Amino acid sequence: MRLLCGKPWEGPLPESFLYHGVSVFTTLRAEGGEPLWLEEHLHRLRRHAEALGLPHPGDGAFLEDLKALLPLGPDLRLRFTVGEGVWLSEARPYTPPPPEAYREGVRVRLTPYRVHPDLARYKTGNYLPYRLALLEATRAGAFEGLLLDAWGHVVDGSRTSPLLYREGRLWVLQGGLEGITREKVAEKARALGLEVGEGFFRPDDLKGTLLLAGSGVGLLSVGPPPMELLPLLEAFRPRWYTG
Repeated sequence: MRLLCGKPWEGPLPESFLYHGVSVFTTLRAEGGEPLWLEEHLHRLRRHAEALGLPHPGDGAFLEDLKALLPLGPDLRLRFTVGEGVWLSEARPYTPPPPEAYREGVRVRLTPYRVHPDLARYKTGNYLPYRLALLEATRAGAFEGLLLDAWGHVVDGSRTSPLLYREGRLWVLQGGLEGITREKVAEKARALGLEVGEGFFRPDDLKGTLLLAGSGVGLLSVGPPPMELLPLLEAFRPRWYTG
């Protein structure tokens, strides 16, 4: 279901949405009819809209749209978008990764695609590098494609935010989108007694276990997960997962 400015919409979208990427958006998951970290997602959406000079309709507009979207099912993938004078709210059934992705880990592919030097921290509709990175990863049989910055650091995934676990410490890779789920992972890691740091890493520096955080996956390990990380990984598994 799609709501444009609060009303059902089936027609074409504004040109700025389709051709120029003049928009910011956020995606989140609803489990059992409850949107996860809704306040944080709406706050980031508002900040990003203001940073790019896009008129934000107010959180109340999206909260009102939620009243129409949440009855569509208990587990949904939600997306809120702010553009030039319009906002868009969408919901579709949530399709999780297969259970073996959580048990055995996933594969990633390092791609040559780079994030925008000025816009990398913002979740904008200017999304082509991320789509190309995911396409390359999919063609290679990998779950996720990693993107670089102008200096060759691994800074983002096409649909997830990366972390690195090495020598007992969890590192939040800098230079890409400020991921909401990744922030929650870092908070939980601290609560579990893990040291958490921030840093820039080139591909050759990614020694350890790479983790992928995102609203669509929760938290996944690249390759088999270390035993000491199982409590952290389990804390972010979708509710349907039974092991």
